Amino acid sequence: MMERRSQDRRSGSTRHPVIQATGVFLAGLLAVSCLLVVTNPVIFALCVSLALFAVLSPAVDYFRQRGWARAKAAGSVMGLATVGLILVAALLYPLLMTQVQQISEQVTHLDQPLLVVLTNTNTWLVEHDISSINAPELTDSILKQVGEQSSSTLQSMSAFFGSIATSLVLIPLVTFFLLCDFITLRNQAMQLLPNRHFELGWLIYIRAASQLQSYIRGISIQAMIMATVTTIGFWLVGVDYAPLLGIMVGLLNMIPFFGISLAKIPPVVAVLISSEPSGLNIILALAVVMVAQAVDNGFVIPRIVAKAASLHPLTVMLGVMLGGYYFGFFGLILTVPVLFSFKVIFSELVRGLRHQHLNVRMDAQRQRKKQ
Repeated sequence: MMERRSQDRRSGSTRHPVIQATGVFLAGLLAVSCLLVVTNPVIFALCVSLALFAVLSPAVDYFRQRGWARAKAAGSVMGLATVGLILVAALLYPLLMTQVQQISEQVTHLDQPLLVVLTNTNTWLVEHDISSINAPELTDSILKQVGEQSSSTLQSMSAFFGSIATSLVLIPLVTFFLLCDFITLRNQAMQLLPNRHFELGWLIYIRAASQLQSYIRGISIQAMIMATVTTIGFWLVGVDYAPLLGIMVGLLNMIPFFGISLAKIPPVVAVLISSEPSGLNIILALAVVMVAQAVDNGFVIPRIVAKAASLHPLTVMLGVMLGGYYFGFFGLILTVPVLFSFKVIFSELVRGLRHQHLNVRMDAQRQRKKQ
């Protein structure tokens, strides 16, 4: 009897829910890593397609509820989205490319406008007996910091848009097939699960998928609102390159913590390379970004992004830094959804396996009482 109890304790300890969940999670992570290595040439297109699927699937579901066939609903939604993106690209692409070329030509002469602005600022401070600054030294310091941050950011964003350009054919096709056959593919994948883990697998999928889709839709709407608000604001205050700056601010604002600071660099640079740089224009450009971020923090995040990513700030900061270091701009954006997906999957694994473990122990106790 004592030997049986000790065996039960040993078997129970080796099957502890947290240990078992950790093993399953690490095995799944290894399988996903191997899959990412195999699909590396098309991984960017797959990620963008999944994001588009998350954004467009509610529209497909709407037409499905009206009695449309899934293929017809998916084709109509994808067709409308493609036409809209083509029209926007046709209108914005020539303008944006022209502005990028102009900025690239003028940014090499940034030192003189910045020195003029700082010299005028120093004169004003001295006249009002406030303080004084060393304009040449401060110019060199600012140029060094802005140059390092802006060059790395521009390189990451260039690689990001370059990846989109090389995947223009694959992304619409993959998105269309996901809109048509995702449910079938999902059900076939779920059938591979063992019977005793089938219900747990569904619970994990529903929780993770719903939270991930909600987050993707939220940050997509957030980026569009920020881009629109800042573009209009830059145009109203007379800042050059308003459409390009608005899009850059919208994309940079998707980066947690660091995006707020990075989004202030492009408008300042645009003012400094303009024909009439001044401290007032810099203040107005920064005011536009700050007002847009106030709208974002007060309205967009609480009502649209909500609390989909319930992560500790330190976890997010470290994750974003590592994601940006290893995967560039794409990693900066994807870090948060990947982290909270891992958190949801692991926590649901622990809870489900703990419940199964408790049921097994209760069944074992009933069997012993019967014996």
